Amino acid sequence: MTQPPQPPPRPPHEPPGGEPPQDTPPGFGPHAPRGGSGTPPPPAAGPGTDEGTGTGKGTPPPAPATPPAPPGAPGTPPPSAGFGPPPTPPTPSAPAQPAYGTPHPAPAPAYGAPHPGPAQGGQAAYGYPHPAPPYATAPYTQQGYGAGQPPTAPKGRRPGPVFWIIGATVLVIALIVGGGVWYANSGTDETPVAKDKDDKKDKDGKDDGTGTDDPAAGPAKEKAPADPSARQLFSVPMIYTGAGSRVYELPGSWLTDKVYAKTGLSEINGYDAVAGNRVWNLKLPGPVCSASGFQSDEGLTAVLHKSARPTKDDGGQCDRITVFDVRTGKTVWTKGVGSGEGSAVFTEVTVGGGTVAAGGSRGGYGWDLESGDQVWSPKPGDECYDVGYQGGSGGLAVIRKCTINTDQDQLSVQKLDPKDGSVSSEYKMPPGIDFAHILSVSPLVVGADVNEAAEDGSGISDFFSIDGRTGKLRARWPADAKTYGASCDAVAVSGCANFAVGGDRLYVPTEEHQGKKEAYSRTNEIVAFDLATGKLTGQRLDAGEDWELRPLRMDGPRLLAYRAGPYDQGSQVVSVDTRTMKTEVLLKTPDDRRSGSTIRHFVHEFSEILFGNGRLYFGQTMPEEEKKPVAPEEGVPYLALSFGGTH
Repeated sequence: MTQPPQPPPRPPHEPPGGEPPQDTPPGFGPHAPRGGSGTPPPPAAGPGTDEGTGTGKGTPPPAPATPPAPPGAPGTPPPSAGFGPPPTPPTPSAPAQPAYGTPHPAPAPAYGAPHPGPAQGGQAAYGYPHPAPPYATAPYTQQGYGAGQPPTAPKGRRPGPVFWIIGATVLVIALIVGGGVWYANSGTDETPVAKDKDDKKDKDGKDDGTGTDDPAAGPAKEKAPADPSARQLFSVPMIYTGAGSRVYELPGSWLTDKVYAKTGLSEINGYDAVAGNRVWNLKLPGPVCSASGFQSDEGLTAVLHKSARPTKDDGGQCDRITVFDVRTGKTVWTKGVGSGEGSAVFTEVTVGGGTVAAGGSRGGYGWDLESGDQVWSPKPGDECYDVGYQGGSGGLAVIRKCTINTDQDQLSVQKLDPKDGSVSSEYKMPPGIDFAHILSVSPLVVGADVNEAAEDGSGISDFFSIDGRTGKLRARWPADAKTYGASCDAVAVSGCANFAVGGDRLYVPTEEHQGKKEAYSRTNEIVAFDLATGKLTGQRLDAGEDWELRPLRMDGPRLLAYRAGPYDQGSQVVSVDTRTMKTEVLLKTPDDRRSGSTIRHFVHEFSEILFGNGRLYFGQTMPEEEKKPVAPEEGVPYLALSFGGTH
């Protein structure tokens, strides 16, 4: 895939979140946008493309100096090129010109060829923050695409095709005709068969050992309409900050049955979920730095923001937590720890089990979600500290770091009691891990870059499935970042995207790779890992030629996925039967190219995508500095965009 440009640089000596440099841990800085689609831009004219078939608490030790800021400059997220035939190859004397704002794609190597190195420069393709909350089907529903988290690390995916290598065996793929299901056999004589979570229980229905505290997922709530065709419901204008602005990100979007809320410039706005008119406005003293990917059953969620607007000389600190009601926009409480230079600076925030938890380089704090009463804080003199937390319906979990010696730290994954922060279970991560990321609390799933093996910037070289009750490791397995598309911010505990967890399975997309039709055809798949064994289940959902799949979230026992269409066809949201991997189309955007071009401004790996009540919402996580002329065929850059049924 084409390497996206790096995020805007921080001014010299400016630590992330405005924290004093001497207290800044290594790696905390703006995220670099990860790679987007490497597909060439659509031709100006030509034949259509055939459619194919996705805590303990403590005070941390002194931290090292701030790392160098990544290169690059803030810019407008360009529209994704999308899938489809490329322009006719030009002669050497007449190079083809891509659409305005579209990065010049490098020639794609043949499938299986070595990956070229990352491209440099260009405009940013997408915002830094981590995944956003999906439409809430239950309290603290698992997040899907979108919502903000701390900036991504200064790395990105390298472009190129996907290597399909599993161990030393040859991957044998058989297509089950008509079902849209691929079964992959990794050198075994036995055809893998999908198992339901109930299959892991004994005859007496005893616990299956997953360490999951959640009640049953319940039935799916999203139903396929007779006609999934959708129209544009409303749009929210792009925010232009002006040249030299030190506001680089706008993380956070939330959805209820009646309100779609989106972070603005030092504010959050609520819009009627159908009509799009603004129904409430919440002013903040400074811009949002991080947004919780979860909201309670009562519609409460939390954001981390600065206590003042940035100026030319002062970028400000991410030192305030505000809890608000997504339904009404009313502030429930606002808190900070300390004041002035002595205030605690945080990097991310989450909500789970009725508690708000925020972590940073000086440790973590917890507050009651409704009252704002402090539940825990770092213990003076403790050489361990809470780096960051993950929340959701399963409660809270934390990544805790302890200093062993000057050259070594020990990371632990702890399941917490949200009411007091006490540790209910603990798993010590193996050596060679500087940062770990919690994908899911219940079941407890962690991703980590072991010995910096994930060279593409995905932040994941290995997955860990942990029993949340006992802290024992259930399974660990490698995840080749050149093969699988799940990704995590380099330093954010809860900053992961492109995955879904349900039914004791982890669903991830494969990287985009060359399809079967023509040399320029691109596609990918969604595959499932069994959390009990770490092995592929054999289930495989194919995107189809010129299409791309990404998991959004679970809907009861079903998987919701976003299926990006080629340049001349609309995109889809599909509901996947996780037993058979057969799909139902829940929504389809218009086929006209202008709509498609506008949607492609929201490169989904770098934006917030929410789906609920049959409606689809896109949100950008980066503002633009200045408004630029855009040709009609390039679509319109919006801050947010919504589609819903025409019936």
